Amino acid sequence: MTFDSDTSLTLEHHPHATLLVGAHHGDIISQNCEVMRLFNADLTAQPLGTVLQSPPADMAVFLEAVLHFGRYSTSMLAFDTLGGRHLRLQTFGTRVSDTQVLLSFLDLDALERRNRIAQQEAHQRAGLMQWQNIHGFFREMEAQNHLILEAAGEGIYGINADGKATFVNRAAQEMLGWNADDLIGRDLHQIIHHHHLNGDHFHAHDCPIYDSFRRDKTVRVDDDAFWRKDGKPILVEYVSTPIYDHGLLAGAVVIFRNVTERKENEKKLRNALEEVEKLRFELEQENDYLQTEIRNVRSHAGIIGQSASIRNLNMQIYLVADKQTNVLISGASGTGKSMTVSAIHEASDRSKRPLVRINCSDIPTQNLEAEMFGYRRGSMRGAVRDTIGKLALANNGTLYLDEVSDLPKAFQAKLITVIQDGAFRRIGDGHETPVSLRIIATTARDLAAEVRAERFRQDLYFELSVMPIHCDALKDRPEDIPFLAQHFLDRTSSRLCLPKLRLTKANIEALLKYGWPGNVRELENIIERSAILSQGGKLRFEFQPHRASNAEDGTEILSISDLKRLERDNLIRCLRRSQGKVAGTTGVARLLDVPPTTVYSRIKTLSVARTDWDF
Repeated sequence: MTFDSDTSLTLEHHPHATLLVGAHHGDIISQNCEVMRLFNADLTAQPLGTVLQSPPADMAVFLEAVLHFGRYSTSMLAFDTLGGRHLRLQTFGTRVSDTQVLLSFLDLDALERRNRIAQQEAHQRAGLMQWQNIHGFFREMEAQNHLILEAAGEGIYGINADGKATFVNRAAQEMLGWNADDLIGRDLHQIIHHHHLNGDHFHAHDCPIYDSFRRDKTVRVDDDAFWRKDGKPILVEYVSTPIYDHGLLAGAVVIFRNVTERKENEKKLRNALEEVEKLRFELEQENDYLQTEIRNVRSHAGIIGQSASIRNLNMQIYLVADKQTNVLISGASGTGKSMTVSAIHEASDRSKRPLVRINCSDIPTQNLEAEMFGYRRGSMRGAVRDTIGKLALANNGTLYLDEVSDLPKAFQAKLITVIQDGAFRRIGDGHETPVSLRIIATTARDLAAEVRAERFRQDLYFELSVMPIHCDALKDRPEDIPFLAQHFLDRTSSRLCLPKLRLTKANIEALLKYGWPGNVRELENIIERSAILSQGGKLRFEFQPHRASNAEDGTEILSISDLKRLERDNLIRCLRRSQGKVAGTTGVARLLDVPPTTVYSRIKTLSVARTDWDF
């Protein structure tokens, strides 16, 4: 097969490796000198398959495309040199005749290398242009650029290829506390860049400044430290650029800025923003609490009465209000313990902070820790968001533990730790949160007797009862009944928009004859009910028929139904405390000192269901 002189001329002057091949058989007819360099072999008169690694069908399809379109290219054909080295090529095909095709090859790896070199040269030219005012720094600086460098507000110094200082401007000397004579000709890294802020040694091989001229690249660092002559660090950001002298890499020039004040301000700003976010979160949690926890409306009304008991109570409130001690308030149900708690809180210097109430008898044991301490999102099932808990809400305020005797004994130990350490840890949290609390606890039981029965921790009892206060029963201070009745009547009439009502002498006598087993709360309910049912402005009281007073000794007499109700309530409280466990050391049977079979029998007899004690 022959080819004309024009084709031969095209091959010789083609810039890329070029083959003339038969379009139908793929035989190599001729090649230019670039083919020898690319494939490292003379391929003339050899089949194309000698260097082709792709399936022959792929080459046949490519040649058909060249014949059809006249020109065609692809990078999908794979070729190797005769030595077995894989070539990554772009193949261009040009139709010469119906039987001949020119194949030209562009070495993509070589192209990428040329592009990288071109980019490096462009980057180097850009760096040289950026520092054109200090080019020839080491030989011509004193004559041409000395004044400019000395007047610069940023620190500028130069180092040679050995890392020794060749120039240090005035701003750099002021920032570092060194004179130029102290630094010129010395290893600058060992003087100002020898350690990290955490105290770790900073080896010169790891220094970005040295790396800039060893690797011939400009380096920018935004967070580093230089060390002053007095041993104190300054936070800096700097740019290190390689410098050339007549085409030879001579060292680097470093321009740095003292950013210590800016970094400290940024840190203060971050801390302030974190504190604002923390306060915002706590405020949201506090608002959530205040929206759901309605404070007792009677706390604003004051404590009503003129008896010796009330005068003594008011004096105790006055004495304890401005103290930071914990208070234990005891008394029967309905005697005004909650009102006393509110009065102490509102008279204290913590009154502007929340009074956070925990009903120790209403919260299941398994939820008590989460309710009190709070939890982190994802720390347990159902924890879909962070919650700070009642302790955090009561920080710098007052924590009100209602019916503290119902606290599970296991939790009592955790509460002791909080009181003694002044800190707690949220569930799922890795650190403790400090807390300043004043605890006011109430109980309708004899807490000292609970301690003797080993149902309440003695150390917690002593922590809570620093200032014990007792609220007397209403029957023990009958002289307060007329004042309380008139107060409740006036408030009910105003709240319900009822006609003006008054208490008659007969009304007062009827109230004084009653035993008030429900104390002040029962009096309030009877007055409100009588006001609603009053006709013609007359009040008629409906007392509980099953409660009466023995005329001889004044002791309260309970009916059989009363006793059953009390027994049922007591059994429910026991089940609640033991979490439904009947037998064992913490079971109901142990609390009641009866056999477990008796407990099961009473549960059935008194119709106690699980829903009565397990909320």
